[in-house]
Amino acid sequence: MNETKLTKEEIKDLVEKTKDLDHKQAHYSLYRTLMNGTRRELLKFIGYEIRTMSDIVEKFNISEEQLKYHLSMLEQCFCIINSKEGWKSTLAGIKFLENAKMGDF
Repeated sequence: MNETKLTKEEIKDLVEKTKDLDHKQAHYSLYRTLMNGTRRELLKFIGYEIRTMSDIVEKFNISEEQLKYHLSMLEQCFCIINSKEGWKSTLAGIKFLENAKMGDF
């Protein structure tokens, strides 16, 4: 998990939240969520950094309400978390970025 900006407490919380996931269903949800180009671009923008809402609003030319919706979808499939410092990618989000060919979608 050292590829992420997550703290030990955030990692512990994430592990607890995901321990009983049906991996087949989680994979399906992740796939459906990341079929949306805006969400892929958000994940790519957050990447290895910590991004505040103002960073994200400044980068993307859509309403804050739409951004919040897309961020919540990424958060629901455990690609990102919203921390005190800002939005951070989880290991699942990082691995998607490293292994998926974004242009193939």
